[in-house]
Amino acid sequence: MNMIVLLSRTISPDDPIELVNGQTVVDPTSYIINPPDAIALEEAIQLKVKYGGTITVIMVSPSEGEKQLRTALAMGADAAILLEVDPIEEYPAIVARKIADYIKSVEFDLILAGDFATDGASSQVGPRVATILDISYLTNIQKVKKEKGKMIVTRNGERDIETYHGSTPLLVTIPQGLHVPRLASVLGIIQAKKKPYKLVPIEYNELASYHPQQYLFPNMQRKKTMIQGDKSTEITELAQIIKKLK
Repeated sequence: MNMIVLLSRTISPDDPIELVNGQTVVDPTSYIINPPDAIALEEAIQLKVKYGGTITVIMVSPSEGEKQLRTALAMGADAAILLEVDPIEEYPAIVARKIADYIKSVEFDLILAGDFATDGASSQVGPRVATILDISYLTNIQKVKKEKGKMIVTRNGERDIETYHGSTPLLVTIPQGLHVPRLASVLGIIQAKKKPYKLVPIEYNELASYHPQQYLFPNMQRKKTMIQGDKSTEITELAQIIKKLK
């Protein structure tokens, strides 16, 4: 089974973000594989152990994204593709278009992606890629199996567990918490240096891109008001407070 895992890089939640003149200043070492995408990669590795096949990781990023792709290779991916864009594309529709345009020339059975990115949290790139490629997709996956050439996918519905049977190609998004991603071993790091790595320059279209012009920390000053008394008194006082806010 030939699998593609969509990766993005995000700032580690353990590292602080500094604002200078309305722009973020980030230590380059703060970037990591987006945690939900790392979980999607772990799912792909486990599927490879069960059914065989290959895993190719793809990322839209400036050239610095090579570090995260090398980490993915060390974790167990077989090949890595960096779709190089500088400055970085942040708008999900544009990122999805660039990924889908490249994947059209690649043979695959299954695409896996994290449910969301911890920075933008749009949850759009995976489904948009599937829509552009005109293939089926399922979100919030709990289990993927392959039987007699067919895919059996279990997902978490709003109130129940849903099971789908179908054929490939297929895209699935993996929820945070499904797995604990493995760490790259010393042997994996050594082997990663010999695995295929491809950099594909992508034309940057400024007119089709959207980028934040300024960042601000949210105003966290809050006023506490304690309401005491019986239920009728509490409701009356709360109603008066809400009226003043309008």
